[in-house]
Amino acid sequence: MEYPEISILLVEDNPHDASIIERALEKENITNTLFLAKDGQEAIELLESKGKTIGVLILDIHLPRISGMDVLKAAKEIDSEIVGIMLTGQATMETAVKSLRREGAFDYLEKSKDDLPHLVEAIRLAIKKRGLSLKNQWTLKGNSGLSHIDMSKVEKGYRLSTRELDVVKCLCQGNTNREIAEKLFISELTVKVHLKKIYEKMDVHNRSTLISKILTTAMTRN
Repeated sequence: MEYPEISILLVEDNPHDASIIERALEKENITNTLFLAKDGQEAIELLESKGKTIGVLILDIHLPRISGMDVLKAAKEIDSEIVGIMLTGQATMETAVKSLRREGAFDYLEKSKDDLPHLVEAIRLAIKKRGLSLKNQWTLKGNSGLSHIDMSKVEKGYRLSTRELDVVKCLCQGNTNREIAEKLFISELTVKVHLKKIYEKMDVHNRSTLISKILTTAMTRN
């Protein structure tokens, strides 16, 4: 299974339904760690305590204490990249559109045995989507602690080449020109050439202003 480090949170107040979904995942060899919550409040507490280790959220729209829509909204505030799949036994077009567009759900499915294969496939895609997102996120160490940056935004925003992006990633880790050269198997002179082009594209003149610009462009929630 791809991306085994990505955990799943299933929020379901019906133990029977939760068990059916759990068995379906096991049968299809989706072995990612699965956390269970029986209501919206418990789900939010788990999300707050586990941080970004939970990458996929599966929840019923109709939950005790806090609604599924409100849980999804809170989850997005904790981690904007979390991938949410909404379930309901009382599907309506209005709630589907609301959850998909306004609250940022990844998918919306009716809770039924017939839809179980679709749910498993949706979970596979959600894990893959989360994994691709994590590949583009890098951690920048600074005086104020750790900041997470989305390198895809940097790449597209400044039209950096793949190799230039590699150099930027090394800069964000605090590497010297020599360390960058060793990591990328290029000469220090080549590193300097890449840096010159990067500075021109990003309209900066040194490393500190480059990193500051990256943070302004692509910092994500910790």
